[in-house]
Amino acid sequence: MPNAGLDPYACDCGWLERAANDPSVPIGFDAQVNEYFLRAGTPGGVEAHHVIRFCPNCGGDSPVSHRAALFEVITPEEAVRLQELWKGLRTRDDVVKAWGPPDEEILNGYGETEPERAGEATRSVSFDIMRYNKLSPTAVVDVILRAGDRVMFSYSTKPKTSERPGR
Repeated sequence: MPNAGLDPYACDCGWLERAANDPSVPIGFDAQVNEYFLRAGTPGGVEAHHVIRFCPNCGGDSPVSHRAALFEVITPEEAVRLQELWKGLRTRDDVVKAWGPPDEEILNGYGETEPERAGEATRSVSFDIMRYNKLSPTAVVDVILRAGDRVMFSYSTKPKTSERPGR
């Protein structure tokens, strides 16, 4: 793909495009996000896609991804507001009293693996999640239910939807 001199490191050998157009090669192109990907199978039979960041032939950059345009932007002010929103909430009951019941409950939705220690096997644990979709116009808030009914919070960007006004 010629890059018209915009990015001196961009791939311009055309290998990725040729590979994506060859049905015998496990490489595809997602036009919506402008990304090439490697197809891979999973044990459950689901196809997984691994984004290709560099051309395997010339080492040049793959096209600039448009993936970020699919998601809302969480401003620094909104991030601070969210952190203030959960300040002082320590247990599941605290959260439900403050925010009401969750929009979703996800069993084993969050996992952690402990770092390796000399002479010890690693251990992985899973925790349930209470998800709140309506606390923010741009973020989804997850309440991770830890041992002893303690909670931990995280947030992530919401996908943009065409249903939102002005879209």
